[in-house]
Amino acid sequence: MPVSANEAIPLIKKSQEILLIIPQKPTDDILSSAFALAKYLEKHNKKSYFFYNDTFPEKLSFLKKPEKILKNLNGSRDFVLMFKTKYNKILNVHSENMGEHFEVRVTPEKGSIDPRDFSFMPADFKYDLLITLGTPSLESLQEIYHENTDLFFEVPKLNIDNKSSNENYGQANVIDVTASSISEICTGLIIEHDETKIDQEIAQALLTGIISATESFQMATTTPRAMITAARLMKYKANQSTVIRYLYKTKSFSFLKLWGRVMAHLEWDDELKMAWALIDSDDFGESGANHKDIPYILEEIQKNFFEGQVFAIFYNEKSGETSAQLYFVDKSKAKQIAKEYDVESTENIIKISFDSKKLVTAEKDFLNKIENLD
Repeated sequence: MPVSANEAIPLIKKSQEILLIIPQKPTDDILSSAFALAKYLEKHNKKSYFFYNDTFPEKLSFLKKPEKILKNLNGSRDFVLMFKTKYNKILNVHSENMGEHFEVRVTPEKGSIDPRDFSFMPADFKYDLLITLGTPSLESLQEIYHENTDLFFEVPKLNIDNKSSNENYGQANVIDVTASSISEICTGLIIEHDETKIDQEIAQALLTGIISATESFQMATTTPRAMITAARLMKYKANQSTVIRYLYKTKSFSFLKLWGRVMAHLEWDDELKMAWALIDSDDFGESGANHKDIPYILEEIQKNFFEGQVFAIFYNEKSGETSAQLYFVDKSKAKQIAKEYDVESTENIIKISFDSKKLVTAEKDFLNKIENLD
């Protein structure tokens, strides 16, 4: 483990309410490690909260999800009305929601309250530690960071990552660029902290992350340490065959054939940070796949383009019209494009139907619009 793990462990030990934060569209590795950490913290009688406002991938359905999943960070901090009562005690406090305003009535023991004896201030945040996983910078968290900057500045942060681009923004930064996965780092941190709390559920989640990040130990970046870590987790009855069955065997042969055709047609624009492909009715017909597979193929493309900001597949519907399904890392750009085409955006995802029935015309039209975004 990195030397910085020595700084991380005291942070975990002294914290009681811990918020786990992951990037938008996290990898299976990041999600799995977050599941494991949440369960591990609970076994240490700590309250852990997991911020995640998206749907979980079906292929991770065999893992137990954290109990406290937050869709937003509302209510993270109280505000305090304070009265000095040395010379005038408070007899009663009554509050009422008046629709467009909230009223608090205070009854003093004597006469009226001196304004100098009254103050209004924010309390401490309910969380005493933030743990970020696979997050190179706070800015990369986008909305959650920009809407809660005080939280990120005032609460201590434990930053866990395996990317050299990480900005080391935490009070403790467990950054190991030699690790093949976030789950490998988390396994080492847990073992260093208290290995006795590892159970089959925690081990299974961590093994899932390692297998996913290494493509079942087939990637060139897989290290001997990753293999040793996986073997250690299997001693806790983590089941490798179960992980592989859910991660890889759930993909149908028709899906894999369509994915191969998409990859064969894939284009990349370094300036736009966009990856896209055009697939026609023959691609669907010969692969045996259908349009419902496209969102999942977009997920697979994202895994191969870590720098990508926009991912798109243009295709012909059965009706003959041309459509595109797109994923934007930046939600604001998704909204801009949705407005341009007068369609709705669902979080980062939009679907566009084009007037033209030609794929190349639709492609050209879209590229022209995205190049001219602010």
